[in-house]
Amino acid sequence: MNYFSDDGVKALLGRAAELALLFPLRDWRGQPGIILRHDVDLDVQAAYDFSRLLADIDIRSTFFFLVTAETYNVNCLPARRMLRQMAEDDFEVALHFDPQVYPKADEAALARHARDEGDILADIIGQGVNSVSLHNPSVHGSFMLLDGWNNAYDPAIFAPDRYLSDSRMQFRSDPMDFVAQGASRTVQLLLHPLHYTQDGGRYPVPMLNYLERQTRMVDTMFRVNSEYQERVGDSLLESLSQSLPQWKL
Repeated sequence: MNYFSDDGVKALLGRAAELALLFPLRDWRGQPGIILRHDVDLDVQAAYDFSRLLADIDIRSTFFFLVTAETYNVNCLPARRMLRQMAEDDFEVALHFDPQVYPKADEAALARHARDEGDILADIIGQGVNSVSLHNPSVHGSFMLLDGWNNAYDPAIFAPDRYLSDSRMQFRSDPMDFVAQGASRTVQLLLHPLHYTQDGGRYPVPMLNYLERQTRMVDTMFRVNSEYQERVGDSLLESLSQSLPQWKL
């Protein structure tokens, strides 16, 4: 089964819901079940679209957003609208914290930075933000815990036998077998929204989808510029395809 297609991930999560409780990190109190979580590394739109897919099958989860992302801005108007809608639809909007942004900060300073970033998200969604996941901790070799947060890297839910991720669009074990464990103990499933498309295309399809969305956004922004319209023509995507045919957008 291609779990990265809409039908595939719905089948996976539908089966998980038959076997165990699925819930956001905020609702974990030590009970058995599956903590469903999503780190948003590249694209708010992909996260919002994934939340619509989950809502269709009546599943709620936690979406962790970067305040320091290089590829999206949670404070721009479209992103603010999407994050607030997700929160109003009972998804948990939480903080994806990147300590590498603050290379000279000690643990106390990092804790302050995390709380400041959480306050930015709280202002956007009109609700408190109390859960955190670290950005790329395995790459940097640091799994710090922040006091006062629900932490996705709590040792009680982050261990090889309790945690499964779709990182690199690969699962290290069969996710169907993994979610079955949620009937008797707490496990954590991490799915990155960018990876999931209608047809389940592999890399580089998710990145090309992101680039296409960004290209359309830039094109729309510059349509008020008559010189731009004259030189680019009807579509920036078409212009890029002619200039860079290997993109085949």
